[in-house]
Amino acid sequence: MGKNMKKLISLILTSGIAFGAHAASIPDEPHVQVTGVGEVWATPDKVTLNVSVNEHSKDVVTAKKAADDKLAAMILALKEQGVASKDIHASQLNVRSKTRYNRDTQTNEFDGYEVSRNLSIILRNIDSYAQTLQGLIQQGANQVGQSQFGLTNHDELFSQAQQKAFKDANAKANTYAEGFNARIEKVYSISAQQDYARPMPQVEAMMVRADSAGSAKVEDAYNIGEIKVTAKVNAVFLLED
Repeated sequence: MGKNMKKLISLILTSGIAFGAHAASIPDEPHVQVTGVGEVWATPDKVTLNVSVNEHSKDVVTAKKAADDKLAAMILALKEQGVASKDIHASQLNVRSKTRYNRDTQTNEFDGYEVSRNLSIILRNIDSYAQTLQGLIQQGANQVGQSQFGLTNHDELFSQAQQKAFKDANAKANTYAEGFNARIEKVYSISAQQDYARPMPQVEAMMVRADSAGSAKVEDAYNIGEIKVTAKVNAVFLLED
């Protein structure tokens, strides 16, 4: 194959391919650059729950005691459920004064104090996710943050995804080269990147009320789904002369 033709192939194969911040270096010789992608799906086996207790009162001590009592009840229930102390994280106290606008006097008037406590729990028995969350609400949690799902064996799964990305990069490079009657000589450079996607629990119905009955109804309101572990590799291959 002529030198000019190989330069043309190199230009065609590399045009329009945007590498990330860790892009592979580009040689002067005729080459092809590709991005290989590998994906592995897995069911999460742990989840971090984040809930808060917010109490309002004209007296800050009263509001604090109400928040502390509810948080203590939650922690006790979690331990009785089998959650380890190291997986329960209770934050410090947050206090702020509140005001409300008086239309008659057209002024902001003191409206008491709001005391909040945050609780973060790592739940390793993910099957109890819905019931645990419902129990926290029943015990006084009045604000629920985003749950974060994870994989204990993420590193192992990422290695599997990476192997798929390597194979994908090699296959793409050979396919592109063969399409222009060229051949791959060797790999010139490699750079890897990681994209770890976490799922959000899909709420199929509105949050059930704290006083609602029936465990099946609570569990049916959530569908946790799977986590996709993605590996990407950017590679530059030299073409044979």
